[in-house]
Parts: sequence; structure tokens; C-alpha cells
Amino acid sequence: MTPESALAHHDRMVREEMEQAERVRSTADRPADFWQALARRFRPSADVRPDPAVDALAALIGPDDQVIDVGAGGGRHAVPLARRCREVIAVEPSPAMRAVLAEELSRQHVVNVRIVAAAWADAAVGPAPLVFAAHVTYGVRPIEPFLRKLDTVATRHAVVVVMGDPPQSPIAPFWRAVHGETRLRLPCRDELLAALAELGISPDVARLGPVPPVALGTREEAIDLLRFRLLAGPGTPADARLLAVLDQLTEERDGQLYPRAPANEAWLLRWTPSARRRRP
Repeated sequence: MTPESALAHHDRMVREEMEQAERVRSTADRPADFWQALARRFRPSADVRPDPAVDALAALIGPDDQVIDVGAGGGRHAVPLARRCREVIAVEPSPAMRAVLAEELSRQHVVNVRIVAAAWADAAVGPAPLVFAAHVTYGVRPIEPFLRKLDTVATRHAVVVVMGDPPQSPIAPFWRAVHGETRLRLPCRDELLAALAELGISPDVARLGPVPPVALGTREEAIDLLRFRLLAGPGTPADARLLAVLDQLTEERDGQLYPRAPANEAWLLRWTPSARRRRP
């Protein structure tokens, strides 16, 4: 039997994680835009402390540069980076995410972010000195054309920001309690590094630091969010199991519930685009 390639392994992990979700689902609705219920959680942070990812990306550009943010979401990176370069092109396929981003651009009076309503595969953009995707690749399938386009469109730096463990890790204990099985992993840093190596790319790897679990919201908000993330319909047996373990698996701080989970680790993978490497 032919060994599975790193690219195929990445894609299989994504497929199997999605299949597991559909198998345990007890909710009736499948929203056309998955991010509709989550988009508001992806607004730029109001925290005045430095963001290691933004700072690391900003160090790669100058005030006259154009930047492409692939999967820009609500603007966590696009908005602060726009203040440090000529223009940010925010590629975002989700209508809900684009709405949040547009609101933030208006609220913060940022005028040099151009929103492109498309998936990365379909986006007619570039070239640009910096092209990056932050916390996007976990669910991308197939991953090869996604990475190849990053490499092709970037003229100076291609970057992926990725976690060491799946972003949903803080709610993995809920998954086991509610569904009686371990939540399958999405591909993260190590799988992405293996996929890049298979494409002949050896990125510089920089640790950005720990990322503690974020608040689930008030008790009512936390229940709604966990129902959504665990695909547990209200009033179902899965919902009853969720409510039974809620207090055991969370802690309350300042009226907000947080999952009892260790911090994750964020990493920045940066490489010089292939075309630039081939120049004499």
C-alpha cells in the first residue's frame, strides 16, 4: 500500500472531523453561513496589550506596502495592520464576517481596507509583498491549492498563523461528555509543516506565545454557543448531557464562563515565495 502523503493526510483529517460532526448532530438546521452565529466573536480586540501576531506581521511590511489577509474574518488582523501599511485587501467568503468587518472599519474610521467577497480559490487579487492566512487552514480542503496560491501571490513574504492544537480544544471535554467519544483533531501546526515540506517549502517557524481559552459568554450565551459548537439541539438527550456537565467544565470570572482548559500555542510560519527564491 502506498504511504499516505502529508497533503492527503491533512485533507483526510479535515474530512473525518466534518463527518464526525454530521454523525452526532442533533440540531435540525444547517446554516448557509456557518459563521453567522460566531462572527461577532471575531471583532478586533479592544485589549490595548500588544498582539504578537499583528506585531510579527507588521514587522514584515512598510508603510507603502499592500497586504492580503486571506480569511480576514471580522478584522482582527486587517484593522490594526491597515494603520501600518498602504492598503489591506481582506479576502473573506462569509457574509456575516464581512458585515462585522465593515462595521469595524466604519466604527474605527479605517478607509484603506478593501473587502473582497470570495473564497481564496476564487479571489482575483495580488500580487502583494505580504500574503497571510491567520487561523484559516484548519478546515481547508484541499490544502495544496490553498498553499500554492499563497506562495504564488506573495512577492516577499507568505505567512500562515496557526495553533499547535485545534482551536476547538478547550471544548473537547464537552464533546466527550456530550457525545461519548473523543473529538477528532483538525490539522494544525505539525500537519501544516509536513504539507509545506511536501511542496518543497521550509518556513521559518516562530512561536507567538500562549493563547488562553476565551470566554464563552454569560451563562445563557455559553449554553447557546456550546449547543452550536457541539451540534446539540435544545431539549435533546445531548443537550441534557451538556447542561449536566456545564458547571464541572467551566469556571466563572466577572460574570463570564470560561472553559477549564490549558492555554494553546500560536505559531507563525513564514517563507520566501518560490518565484523569489528562484531568482538568480
